[in-house]
Amino acid sequence: MTDYKRGVCMFAYNNEQIDYVRMATIAASFVKLNLELPVCLITDEGSWAWAEQSQDAHLLKACFDDIVITNDERVENLRGHFDSPWTEFRAQFTNNNKHKVWEYSPYEQTLLIDTDYIIKNDFLNHVFETECPVAMYDRAISIRNDNPHPREVWLYDAGVRMWWSTVVYFDRSETSKLFFESWAHVADNYDYYQFLYNFPGKLFRTDYCVSVATHILNGMMPGNTVYNFGDQPMIYMSQKDDIVEIKNNNDWIFLAHDVREPWKNILVKHNNLDIHVMNKRALDRHTVTLLESIYE
Repeated sequence: MTDYKRGVCMFAYNNEQIDYVRMATIAASFVKLNLELPVCLITDEGSWAWAEQSQDAHLLKACFDDIVITNDERVENLRGHFDSPWTEFRAQFTNNNKHKVWEYSPYEQTLLIDTDYIIKNDFLNHVFETECPVAMYDRAISIRNDNPHPREVWLYDAGVRMWWSTVVYFDRSETSKLFFESWAHVADNYDYYQFLYNFPGKLFRTDYCVSVATHILNGMMPGNTVYNFGDQPMIYMSQKDDIVEIKNNNDWIFLAHDVREPWKNILVKHNNLDIHVMNKRALDRHTVTLLESIYE
């Protein structure tokens, strides 16, 4: 393990459809470029063995300062994916142990990000200088500047606000420890909390876990236990959007899908903005171009 005090962690468990470790090399490369922080990859033996076989050894060494191999029992969690509006597939999504980043992280201050979250500026570095024990986004907007579905704004009509586990900052304080214990409690009793708050779907979502955990820590009332990155929204590209062109590591052009009028799509250009790329195959198609934009 390294002796860095600050760093970034990512979970990456491959399945038959998606190479999450390959995605993690892209995300880690952008972390190195824009945050200049070490990266810890949390994965399993099979995923890492495939990475060592299929990816350049120098790239892996440049991307990951620490590797944590876990042996958690895989819990079946099939997730529906889109690749633009016209292609749909299902794949295993292993995220049942995400709250264990508290014990896996080698850092005193950790930024946990999903492998499809691309950091294109240094905004998130500011959280390391705050006294906040835990931080997440509680707002999201699409690349079209649309709000997400109402159930991804409020988890429950009576007032449980949606928090996104896409990016989670935490330190080693008692408050932070209590947050992760609460997250673990909700995850272990997911069926009960789904019945209680009536959140949708059969997919196990850590977004719902952290939302309920934050609600509990706030005393079932609006509160400020968790910092929300200065009320800045998380920008996301939906699964039905596509990447048209990568001009350079900051300048991307998307084809944005209109959920209200599905036959309409518009070109959208984004510069210098962190983005949650939810269309995994779109990101994979541009892996070579993205890595070349950073390393060449």
